[in-house]
Amino acid sequence: MHLCLTFFFIAGLKEPHFVAFNGGFSQAQLDWFDEVLKFSDENQEKVIVMAHVPIHPCASNGVCLAWNYEAALSVIHTHRCVVCVLAGHLHDGAYCQDLHGVHHLTLEGLIETPPDSNAFGTVHVYEDKMVLKGRGRIPDRVMHF
Repeated sequence: MHLCLTFFFIAGLKEPHFVAFNGGFSQAQLDWFDEVLKFSDENQEKVIVMAHVPIHPCASNGVCLAWNYEAALSVIHTHRCVVCVLAGHLHDGAYCQDLHGVHHLTLEGLIETPPDSNAFGTVHVYEDKMVLKGRGRIPDRVMHF
């Protein structure tokens, strides 16, 4: 498991992720999310969450991060069904596995990819793992759960 203790700060900002190009979750959205995850827990489903903005500081650069990421993580960590959070927004990509075993993968962006190169992948989902077969800037990765 990866433990991230690195924090990035922009001059003058104590919370560098409070910028206009990020966003946050309303309480109604968090309540809906919680209900969906309750259903998945009850039905013993595995859930992959997809978001544009990362919701874990270690799968971010400290700036590209949802405003109220703590609230979203709190909902996720209340349930056992979430195995992975896939995000974008941070063009260089990032990865961590949190202390609850949830994989947080922020994919490298095509916008930063040189001409005549690639940035995509295929995810193969199995009972106990996800296997990302990357192309170009996207590295291969195996995420066990």
